[in-house]
Amino acid sequence: MHVDNSSENGEDVVMKDKLLPKMKQVSKCSYCENNSGESLKTVPCLECGSRCHIDCINCTAKFKHKILLGDDFFHFKCHKCTDGNERFRRYHLSWVDVVHITLFNLTHNPAARPSGADPSNQFGGEHGPQEYGDSRVYFHYKADVARFIDQHWAYFWTKARGETWINSASSALSTNSTENVPEDGRFESGKAKYNKNGMWALTDDLRFPSSYDSLQQQKTRTIMYTFAEDGSLIELRTQATNGRRKRRTDATPKAAGSRAKKPRAGAHSGNDYASPGAGSKRGARARRAWSIGMWPDIDNPQGPAHMSREETHAAAQYVIESDRLTVWNDKGYRMAKASHGVETGAWYFEAQILPGVRPEANLRIGWSQISGELQAPCGYDVFS
Repeated sequence: MHVDNSSENGEDVVMKDKLLPKMKQVSKCSYCENNSGESLKTVPCLECGSRCHIDCINCTAKFKHKILLGDDFFHFKCHKCTDGNERFRRYHLSWVDVVHITLFNLTHNPAARPSGADPSNQFGGEHGPQEYGDSRVYFHYKADVARFIDQHWAYFWTKARGETWINSASSALSTNSTENVPEDGRFESGKAKYNKNGMWALTDDLRFPSSYDSLQQQKTRTIMYTFAEDGSLIELRTQATNGRRKRRTDATPKAAGSRAKKPRAGAHSGNDYASPGAGSKRGARARRAWSIGMWPDIDNPQGPAHMSREETHAAAQYVIESDRLTVWNDKGYRMAKASHGVETGAWYFEAQILPGVRPEANLRIGWSQISGELQAPCGYDVFS
């Protein structure tokens, strides 16, 4: 048995694959034929819907012990659906995914909890597990959550740690708390309930992190890694070709004279907003730097730019008014995107900041690709 980590034509690709709708999943492993509903280490087959035990999958035999509880963010097709040619790849993980997987393992696997002295003194503070009377188990965002992530960094990503990565983890907790998302918040704040600073627990410790994914998030999950035999992540690089995101095999930048993508007939090109220095050497260097890491997401629609109401562009909680230029949200950091995007060139946009819905309102404005997390602020992940 081996893992099929290639596309139909043999090239490694990045694709956005729709996750299996939850109602079609079957709590029965297609390998051992036993019930898998109570297991915390399972992954659904994208073809037949069987939720298979990680330990039963042939291609994970050498690294099954490394896969964390509750983590099913994998592009997986079982042996029955692939004639023994299993497919097992890693989806891109956002900060909220990583934090949720971390708290899930801290809650259910005492052996995984960080122990011993912290030689760097980077993760000091009160630590868990702590219980305060609501039957939940609380952990400290630095001493427990950040330290766990630090110890398992290579499990989640191949990127380097940024200077503010602990703040990103903390932001994921607060943004997705029951205070900011009362209807379906993932995390419970010890500060809000018991005046315990920095302590966090899972709202529902039996729900897999992936169960919180909206339909839009399911549609935009991107395959980012394949696996080495020992379970190490192998990053796939991207390039847009024939409507699919192929892995780029070199970092050759686009020509300095490359121009912005030509819009469809009747579309608002936005060239009247181009920087006067767009043709300068400095502008050319900037275009080369951006062209390495960016690619066109979707074609621009016809007509002038406006705030988009598409489910791939705006969080459902946003209100986009009839002028299609005014947007607001009552509570919590979320994202709404414009209808038109750019690929290369020098561009700017203007925004008028209106009085907040609430006195303590906050706002972030920036740039995002179509994959930018809608249930988080701009700048939350690698796509914005």
